[in-house]
Parts: sequence; C-alpha cells; structure tokens
Amino acid sequence: MIETHTLSDTHGCLWCREAALVRVAGGRGALTRISSGETDEYDFKINLLLNGKPIMQGEYPVCQTCCALLARGYGIEKTDCEELKTIRDRINSDYTDFRTALQNIEPILDLLVDGYYVIADAQLYPTDGSGHFFMNVPDKMTDTDAACSDYYNSEFLTVTEGFPAYIYPTQSNSALVPERAAHYLESIDKASAPRAVAYYDYGFICALLDGHHKAYAAAMKGCLLPALVIIPMSCVYKHWQTGVELAHFANITIPAAELEGLNRNRLSEKQEVVFESFHNEPVPETALDLSLYPTVEELTGIYAAGAENLDVTPELAEQWLKSINKDEHRDDRERLRCVLRYYAKRAPERAFEIAKTVAAKAPEAPAFTHLITLSYRIIAAHKCDESEQLMVSYLIDHDNTSAAWEICNSYWN
Repeated sequence: MIETHTLSDTHGCLWCREAALVRVAGGRGALTRISSGETDEYDFKINLLLNGKPIMQGEYPVCQTCCALLARGYGIEKTDCEELKTIRDRINSDYTDFRTALQNIEPILDLLVDGYYVIADAQLYPTDGSGHFFMNVPDKMTDTDAACSDYYNSEFLTVTEGFPAYIYPTQSNSALVPERAAHYLESIDKASAPRAVAYYDYGFICALLDGHHKAYAAAMKGCLLPALVIIPMSCVYKHWQTGVELAHFANITIPAAELEGLNRNRLSEKQEVVFESFHNEPVPETALDLSLYPTVEELTGIYAAGAENLDVTPELAEQWLKSINKDEHRDDRERLRCVLRYYAKRAPERAFEIAKTVAAKAPEAPAFTHLITLSYRIIAAHKCDESEQLMVSYLIDHDNTSAAWEICNSYWN
C-alpha cells in the first residue's frame, strides 16, 4: 500500500519543483541500503542493493564535512528487476503532471522498505560534482567530493547542507548506446521531458535507477536532467530553537509528530556483502558540454554567498565588479563566478545578461581573467546574432594574448 500527500512547503529548495510525501506499507524491501560493518577508520560500509545485488557501495564517514568513498555496483541491468521494465514505457513518454508521474513509478515504490519517503521532481546535473561525466566514476572505492553530508566552502567559511544535485551510475558503461541517447536530444530540455528515476543516497549524490540515456542526452545538450528522486529519511533531530522533532529528507524537513508509526532507522539489518571488482571503459567526454556545470564547491558557493534566491541582476553584477576592481570585497569575485556557473544551466537567459555585463565592464587584468573567460564561454554557448557580434568585436579589439581570444576565435567551429 502506498499513501501519497503532496507537499505544499519544500522550504524554498531550488532543486525541487514539486514534491510529495509517500508512505510505503507492505513494501518488498528489494531496493534497500544495508550496512556491512565498519572500517578501521570507523567509517560505515553501506551498500545500495536491488534484488540482493549491490548497485552502489560506499564507505561513509562519521565526520559530516568529510567526503565518502563511493564505488559502482555490478550494473542494474543484471538485477532482473521486472518493476523497472514495467515503468519504462510509462516514464519514457512525455511528462504531463506530477500526480501522473507518481502513479507511473508506483511499481518502483513497492520495492522499498516500509516507511516514509519524499518523492521530488528535481533537476540534476549529469556530472559527478567534480566536472566529469557522471558515468566516468572509477569502479573502485574513490573519494567523492559531492558525497558529504555538509559541504564546507573554504572561500566563504560556510557549511551547506546536502541536497539532490549530482548523479551516480548504477548501469554499466557497456550498456550505454549513443543512438538511444540521441532519441532524447530534442525533448530533454523541455518542461515535458520524460523523467529519469533516481534514489537519493548521501550529501549531493543520487543513484540513477533509470534514465542513463536521458542523462547522456542532457550532457550532450548541455542542460539539466529532469528526474523523479526518491528521498528516504536520513535522520530525526530536534530543532535547536523550538525543540520540535523534525524528520529529515535531504534538506526538506517534516515534523516527526505528523508521521504516524515513523521508523527512525534508515538502514536495514547489518549483513555482509561480497563484492567483486570489474572494469568499465570510460565514456568519451569530448562531445559533451560539461564546461559550465558547477562543481560542488561552486554550487555550494551560491548558497554560501546568499545568492540562491535568483535575484542577481546585471546591475548588481556591475556593483560587484567595481568592488573587485577597488579590492574592497574579494568575496565578490568568487560570488560572481559561482553565480555565473550556477545560472549557466539553471537560468541561462539570466547568465547571458550577466555575462554580457562582465564582458563589457571587466578590465583586462589578472584579477578578472577567470571571470572574463567564463563570461565569454557563456556568451558563446548562447547562440544568437548578439553573441556572434560580441565575438567579432572582441577579436577586433584584442589580440591572441587576451583572456578570451581562443573562446571567441573558435566560436564558428
């Protein structure tokens, strides 16, 4: 049995367009996270299993700002999951509305352990949080910057709480077919784009259950991946001011008193999982538009800078440029850089306007080199007559030693 209640309050989470609270009762428990003990460093070994086979594994630290080690599982295509096959035709059609989408993925929800989950219609970056295509993560345990409960941004000396942002593969690279990804190229950046399905794991990382070809198309198109994200409860804690107990689903919180029969343990019982190593050939990244996807450091910089409410205008950007030039507020340089990287994918029209301001107002000086090159990359990606004219003007007014010369010179390539 699955009970669904639409959430009217997602606490201003920009990654989430709509969300619902779901209660699973009588679930099969075939899709679950299990603990398999501790390491010598007191990290927790945890595996995400589907039908008893690991599709993702990790060693998760006690320290909230330390990153986890993650590794891929055997490949979700080897799990013989009929429920995934059942929903595939439904979710590969055009997205119409959130309620219909929830009904379409109910077979997947039946796989879960009994308890409460939040299902969110989200936009995810098709990268690992460090600037690489999400399927090119190593097969062995590797430090993953985006896999931390809270990210400490050293530029702003601020901690940002984790939320669904990046994706981690559960499918083998050999199962990725470029021709199938090309099928989604025309629709992947539209509101009606068919959704992928992901399971929120930890920090800023989601395990991609279905939609690897959609994610490949998003990376080729240079847009975000629309996805329905299943978010289990991570913990219950008392608010430091009110003392009210809150159930935590990523950075969406719900009063625990509203969740009847709440199970506070996120993990299933401890069991040993034997994992054999294997090898995936990397997916070529030369044809992918990854340059303007923010890293986890840049993404959290947006929140640390207080610019997450999307009210940064070209006029404000010009004020920041002036303060940088006067060396009054060095943080403004990092703030503007983070804003440009963030808007490049989530609000490209706004990014284009701010980039034009930087291109027009920033002096050719070392302090501005990165901002200038970043701005011209954004302008170059925004194909229009105005962009072309800006490229021509830069080449006329500068020489091949200038910051954005190569970007402008290669515009027509």
